[in-house]
Amino acid sequence: MKKSVFLLIILLEISFAKLPSNIDQSVEIIIQSFSGNNHERCISPHLRNVALYGNQLNEDQQSSLEQIGFQFDRPVISRSSQNRAEAAGLDQSLDNGYFRFHYATTGTHAVASSDTNNNSIPDYIDNIVDIFAHVASTQLDSFSYSEPPSDSWYPTNEDNGGSNHYDIYIRSLESNVYGYVAPENFAQAGNFGDNENSSVTELNALTSYMALRNNYNGFPGTQEESIKVTAAHEFHHAIQSGYDGFEAQWLMEATAVAMEEQVYDEINDCYQYLPSWFNEPHKALDHQSDHWYGSFIYAQYIFEHLGGYLTLRKIWQKSILNDSYYGDYSHRAISLALSNEGSSFSDVLNKMVVANRIMSSNNNAGVFAYEEAEAYPVNGPATFTEITYIAGNPQTITSTNLNRFASQYTRLISSDPVVASLTNTSGPNSDLNMHAIISYGDNSWTVYSGNQINIDPTDASSVYLAIVSQDTSGNNWDYQIDISDGELSLEGEYVPTAVSVSQNYPNPFNPSTSFNVNIPHRQRLSIDIISINGKHIKKITNNIHEQGIITFHWDGKTKYGELASSGQYFIVVKGIGFQRWINATLLK
Repeated sequence: MKKSVFLLIILLEISFAKLPSNIDQSVEIIIQSFSGNNHERCISPHLRNVALYGNQLNEDQQSSLEQIGFQFDRPVISRSSQNRAEAAGLDQSLDNGYFRFHYATTGTHAVASSDTNNNSIPDYIDNIVDIFAHVASTQLDSFSYSEPPSDSWYPTNEDNGGSNHYDIYIRSLESNVYGYVAPENFAQAGNFGDNENSSVTELNALTSYMALRNNYNGFPGTQEESIKVTAAHEFHHAIQSGYDGFEAQWLMEATAVAMEEQVYDEINDCYQYLPSWFNEPHKALDHQSDHWYGSFIYAQYIFEHLGGYLTLRKIWQKSILNDSYYGDYSHRAISLALSNEGSSFSDVLNKMVVANRIMSSNNNAGVFAYEEAEAYPVNGPATFTEITYIAGNPQTITSTNLNRFASQYTRLISSDPVVASLTNTSGPNSDLNMHAIISYGDNSWTVYSGNQINIDPTDASSVYLAIVSQDTSGNNWDYQIDISDGELSLEGEYVPTAVSVSQNYPNPFNPSTSFNVNIPHRQRLSIDIISINGKHIKKITNNIHEQGIITFHWDGKTKYGELASSGQYFIVVKGIGFQRWINATLLK
């Protein structure tokens, strides 16, 4: 009885979901796409917008969508009922494992007739079957995602593809479209969005089906490469919809693009999204536009440094804890998934911003490295402004166009030491964070973090100030950076206007090493040992310390008392408005 009442409440409140800001754009893109005028690569997010929010559209929009087959007699809007529009003209089907493939050998939607193995199945279909077997094996078996919900419960008068398989329609699609996943119904009969293939209860799991092209002529790379990345990307959308079909679109697209890399790392079709994304670092990570495809770099950072596919899968497992029908909880789901890694949404955001500027696969970059950095078609993000500083001539940098979850980079050219002070002129200072990224000619870097940073540019090949908007509730920020005279370093340490840290000694070391921390005033100091892939190894201190120089030691052991393995580690020292990463090498 309680479940029935709950279901009734969901259906009665279907009109109260908040419309996404890009809903009008989605309606226009879908109308153009199914009218032969498409210019989009992927229409899945726009189909999802229409499917989930179509009942709130105005009469003119609904009328235009009805003309291309959409029906508005159910909670989830689609072009399917007694017959799926994508099935028209497809007279062949093939079942293989989890999937049913629908295709044609004659007519407008025919695939190439080549059949080199004489099995009466076109090679094009054989190839797709093999690719999807690998994609499903990787995402469902190796990565252990839950299967998308089945359409086997559909009434006999509704088209479910003729079986309980997941349906893939291979046909002539609009130009530029790789493929798409169309949401169709809430999972299970009665419009209750619970995926029967998982062991937990979902609220917004959706059934879906997929459409693929009958050829990929003219697309980047080979035809087989296009099929592979499309299969990995779109099937992940089907999986995502089985967790939470109302999850934020940026997260769906960012993780689906990242999944292309996880399944087919050698193809790198995702590189095409990087130039425009890196050219607009000031634009929000979750901006309602194609920017969300380039935001895969955020998911890629998590994959490389904070738990791999296990953490990315955990994001979707955590997504069901909040009802995304009523709001965007994507950042909360990410933080929950990262908690066991000692990280959070904003922590990854800040580290990614630094990594994007360093843009290196060198081991010295540590937690700021990307494995394929040198292959990326970018050298780093666009520079907001560049200033040349001369001692005795204070300067101020101002900005009024920094979005939330975004960044801006100022290049600082100076032979004199400076102090950079950040002020948020449109909200709390805690909403913003600043990093000084100092590069040296020997492929090493020093990164300082805080709202006030002393920078000695001696021997530096470049100095950048990166400003990060890290708050989850606001929209845009104005800020200023005041640049004034700083202090020279003394024997590798800064004059103590802020916490300073010496290089550990000895380095390399076995079995123990030491380092000095110069504390200018009484404050809490946190010191951690982090592995090169971002794992927390041991906490050295998290206590209040008095002013002065204190020597700390690491005995080369983990927090469990075991000897750490040989390799590179980072000693991470955090004080008030300060963060320093020291590279330490343990040899056995």
